[in-house]
Amino acid sequence: MNNRLSVMIYLFFYVFEKGILRLGTNAMTVTSPTEINASLGSDSTIVLNCSFEKETGERVTQISWMKKNEMGNEYRKIVVYYQSYAVYNDPDMKKRSNSISFDDSSTSAILNISEVQCKDDGQYQCIVLYINSNGIEIGTKTETSVYIQVMAEIPEFSIQPANTTLEEYSAVNLSCSANVGRPGGMVTIWKRSISSDERIQLGSSSSLVTDNGNCSVYAQLLITYNLSRSDHGFIFGCTSKNRHTKDPAPSKEVGPRTILYGPSNIFFEMRPNQTHYYVKDVIQLTCISDGNPRPTFRWKFNSTDIMEHRKYTFLSGNATVKFTIQYLNESGNYRCYVENYVNEKYMIKNYSITITVKEQNIILKPIATESCFRDACSFIEKCYENENTAVCSKDIWRIISLIFITLSLILGMTTVSLCVLLKIQKRRKDYIKDGFNMGDGEGRNYETLGSRETHTYPSASQAVTVGLEERNYESLGNGMTDTYSSIDERALRDGEGAHYESLGRGETHTYSSIQQTVSI
Repeated sequence: MNNRLSVMIYLFFYVFEKGILRLGTNAMTVTSPTEINASLGSDSTIVLNCSFEKETGERVTQISWMKKNEMGNEYRKIVVYYQSYAVYNDPDMKKRSNSISFDDSSTSAILNISEVQCKDDGQYQCIVLYINSNGIEIGTKTETSVYIQVMAEIPEFSIQPANTTLEEYSAVNLSCSANVGRPGGMVTIWKRSISSDERIQLGSSSSLVTDNGNCSVYAQLLITYNLSRSDHGFIFGCTSKNRHTKDPAPSKEVGPRTILYGPSNIFFEMRPNQTHYYVKDVIQLTCISDGNPRPTFRWKFNSTDIMEHRKYTFLSGNATVKFTIQYLNESGNYRCYVENYVNEKYMIKNYSITITVKEQNIILKPIATESCFRDACSFIEKCYENENTAVCSKDIWRIISLIFITLSLILGMTTVSLCVLLKIQKRRKDYIKDGFNMGDGEGRNYETLGSRETHTYPSASQAVTVGLEERNYESLGNGMTDTYSSIDERALRDGEGAHYESLGRGETHTYSSIQQTVSI
């Protein structure tokens, strides 16, 4: 029993020591590219570089590049590197690749794959076997993902039915298929407004079909979509892309689509918006509704059609009716009918509102007195008693009378002013006419006057010239007339008229005082 216990203790410490040594001495570092992206073609190359860093006392014995099988999780060897040479396990890879093995001066094992093919896509492993400082062989590995890039192609896209004009709630089938390329290809169906570039995704492919013969990945998507009025004017499309596709991705679109629907969302706008109205109020009713094609409008008051004439005015294609309330019996129901045709189907809806017309209250102005005995109302108001209180209200006939009297006074004053003005103008005309007929202006008759004769008066208020003769009057007495039968000087006599039959040339008659009897 004691011997068996001693053996077990020995084995335990032996395994523990070996494990510690193995874990503690596994210090070699192995690296390779995490991801490599390559294109198809003879000019494309895949470089698989497996590098290592060893510690003192470690020695690399073998490096292998392996590739994961397309089916399952197993890896197969492609090439094995020994110091200074390599051995291929894949004949096809040997034809189109070259290898650089490691040695004492190089710490890398490199596999250069040329003429890249679709089958080169996949998961690769680099495994490094080495002996640690304790003489134990240890293996360590690293993985590299190789992606063969294939450009996505423009998809095939269709909508069934293909009609561009459809009814609301119609179902359409949206179908999209494309070679989406590699890696991670997919197709997406979307819609967008004709006025926007923003795409609203409707669905994306979840199943792929791979064709390794031409390195293609095909995706297909079919969606059944129910149209709504919000899709009016929208464009539908499909996009094909993969992980390395740059925007804009290959796309195809159809549209836009016209969505037809009947009248809906009807409501009224009232101006002014009041609980009741009065006679002479102006009302404007507007009926608002959705619909495509654009609906038409007609109106009824109670059960009577409203037609456009002097009372009713229609605006905005009959969507608005405007009228003035004339009578109290215009209270009632005003109804708007909205109509259109959707694929030859008649669509109609209506909306109504009730308007109440009230008699406008007369605004009364209370008076401080308790009766109309002492009338405190103005001239255009009349007074009456209401519950022992005197009130004033406008008297329309007094107002009309006041206006008539005012207009009559204005007309009378205007007539008098015109008569006075005409009389003044007539006097002015007569005065001017008398001025031109002054042959006997001084109460003196002159039959002949000698040329260049001058009669001088020391005092006269007016001078008259006939031909070349001049007479100066300093002062003429009222009612005084001088008559001369010859050219001799004579004294002036009151009341006599001065008469000159002839005057000799060069004679001058001087008068010290003459009374004026003629107005000039």
